[in-house]
Amino acid sequence: MIKPAMLVFLVPVIFGVIGGVMAANRGRNFVIWALLSAIFPIFLLVVWFEKPLKEVEGHFKRCSSCGEWIKWLENPCRYCRTEQPPR
Repeated sequence: MIKPAMLVFLVPVIFGVIGGVMAANRGRNFVIWALLSAIFPIFLLVVWFEKPLKEVEGHFKRCSSCGEWIKWLENPCRYCRTEQPPR
């Protein structure tokens, strides 16, 4: 059974793990973003809307035509409508 006092520690840990995983999927540091998200949950939104720093296989890639970041399996590009080569 989860006691209310345990939620004080459990909720920030959950926010931290979610923020860290989202950051890692965008090529950012897991530990730093996990700590920021655990202390300040608003950073989950910051990570969500941030563009990736680098191409992360299986998550994000650059469009071959316009250079915008798109999801890995997105075809065609949502910005320029160019068909993407298979990777």
